[in-house]
Amino acid sequence: MNVLDIPVNESAKIVKVGVTGAAAERLRALGFVCGRAVTVLGYSIFKSSVLLSCGAVRLAVRKTIASRIEVQPL
Repeated sequence: MNVLDIPVNESAKIVKVGVTGAAAERLRALGFVCGRAVTVLGYSIFKSSVLLSCGAVRLAVRKTIASRIEVQPL
């Protein structure tokens, strides 16, 4: 299950962040790490991007990165 499978206003726990390079560093710096809860705040049209919340941070990510963030339901 990845972030794109979560309904709007629902939360899940991050299990794995399968992103590498600069994107991985940015996610890690913003607190998107294993064990943290992430909430989906909304999707763009056709789910091409998703707005996420993790703690006090809100971040919009594209579908390619969001599909690599594996989660499990809380």
